[in-house]
Amino acid sequence: MTVDFATYCCEKDIDKLGPVFNRHVKSHGYDFDLINIIFQRTPMGVINNPVKGYYISDVNYDQILRDNGINPDNKEADDYTHGWDAAHYWKHHCVNQLVALNKSTADYIVLADADCYMVTNTNWVEKGIQLLKDNRKYLVISPSDGTRVAHETNIMSQQLFLCERQRMLDIDFDLPFTGFKEGGPFAEFYFLLEGRISRYMEKHGLTRFMLSDEHRYWHDQW
Repeated sequence: MTVDFATYCCEKDIDKLGPVFNRHVKSHGYDFDLINIIFQRTPMGVINNPVKGYYISDVNYDQILRDNGINPDNKEADDYTHGWDAAHYWKHHCVNQLVALNKSTADYIVLADADCYMVTNTNWVEKGIQLLKDNRKYLVISPSDGTRVAHETNIMSQQLFLCERQRMLDIDFDLPFTGFKEGGPFAEFYFLLEGRISRYMEKHGLTRFMLSDEHRYWHDQW
């Protein structure tokens, strides 16, 4: 069994990643087989071995999306996520994870935003893998974002999660948007990768399992 780790860096955060990178990876308390960094529209660099880097240019976006079954020509997604320069423009928030999933060859992978790390050094990765093996209802395992009790949800977050890599690659990421949920996530969510995974889980009766706060992560936002 192999388990990889991947994180991502965009142009505005390249100077912030280096000082915290090793701490963030080590916070998971797991000896990953390979550590990957996806550099999105920023110079590619190696921070520490064994790290592999992959560069994404904006000219790569549409092909990455097509290769993963997503139509890049989506005016609805463009409009709701407010265009290229907006903080939550949908293409910026889909390509990183897709490249990480495709570049890895591991059985399982932890995908983490670069400003997310574990604040309790526990065995969450091992526990998550066992949950994925034991219950096919679970598509994704996430550590706690502050909720005390472990629970299931079909609302996805792409901040930090563990999945079976090939199973995730095989899902339909381009199910149609069917409308906003009352009291639901922010509008842009539905067009990011997390919203696309949420639609797939809802359609197929799958869930994300969130661990208890014994396995707590922190979203630093730098």
